[in-house]
Amino acid sequence: MSETSKSDNIDLENWMRDLPEQLRNVPIIYLAIPGSHDSMTYGITRSSGLAPDAEPILKRLYPIFEGTILRWTITQAVDSYQQLLLGMRYFDLRLATKTGSDDFFFCHGVYAGEISQPLNQIKEYINKHPYEVVILDFQHFYAFTPDDHRRLMRYVLNMFGPQLVPRQADLNTVTLNAMHRLQQQVIVVYRDRAVYATGEFWQPQMLPSPWPQRDDINGLYNFMKQVRRHPGMGFVHQAVLTPTPAFILFRWLSNLREKCAKPVKNEIYPKLSEFTPGRPVAGEDKAPVNVIIADFIEMDNATFSKTVIKLNLKLLKTDISHSYG
Repeated sequence: MSETSKSDNIDLENWMRDLPEQLRNVPIIYLAIPGSHDSMTYGITRSSGLAPDAEPILKRLYPIFEGTILRWTITQAVDSYQQLLLGMRYFDLRLATKTGSDDFFFCHGVYAGEISQPLNQIKEYINKHPYEVVILDFQHFYAFTPDDHRRLMRYVLNMFGPQLVPRQADLNTVTLNAMHRLQQQVIVVYRDRAVYATGEFWQPQMLPSPWPQRDDINGLYNFMKQVRRHPGMGFVHQAVLTPTPAFILFRWLSNLREKCAKPVKNEIYPKLSEFTPGRPVAGEDKAPVNVIIADFIEMDNATFSKTVIKLNLKLLKTDISHSYG
């Protein structure tokens, strides 16, 4: 069977369950895991309104160029449940409060919907798929008070409870098999100092996610190749282009999908085969991949998630028992 047909035969809905037993005993920080960038922007609509993270230029232009701005803030086309069915196991979450409401909302310059439905979809999915593990990365918080953090953390703790993977001193113990034995399926990374109020959430340094901040393919590729990571921690490679206002100005009538996501799909995805998951080794010239995130993850029959998941097979060519046993 060719490598291509092997890739196409992956059951994306249950890919963690279906990994070879040796890989289910590899620490999760050394597996290749596909994720979505700005995961909840599919919820952005014309009635969304500007969010607290909107840049000043957006606030000036929004009343006139609302449609254009929305085309450049939406990075995903399918909801969280569909993303899970397509193999996503990491969600990049940006949250904001809204004046006059006690609810929390996802955002990306504009509001992208209240958080309960997407999180309930994730809860429903893991309940139906006991071998799958999901990473929820609470990446940014806008217009949050200390009390807002307490309320949000309580909400997440109440929703996932015993399914959470507590913060660990040694992440080498966190494997798919170990989590399944403990019936734990959700890793929450909480990127605020409020994380220290509970032992159930992981600290930001346990899963660094450096921002490439590049609007050209070569710059992005070089960043991904040259970035370094700590051997004992997880890592996020961001396979995304970041459009600047100047970049958008010259592509005003287009959108992020056409001018950012598709070039990454065409030019970066094929190069992902050069990367390898596993433990970082001192002196090596590239960082092994762990989580890799992208925009519009459904494109071309989910070629992104298939490409990333297939990278795990490279670990079978190493001495797994010696490296991770």
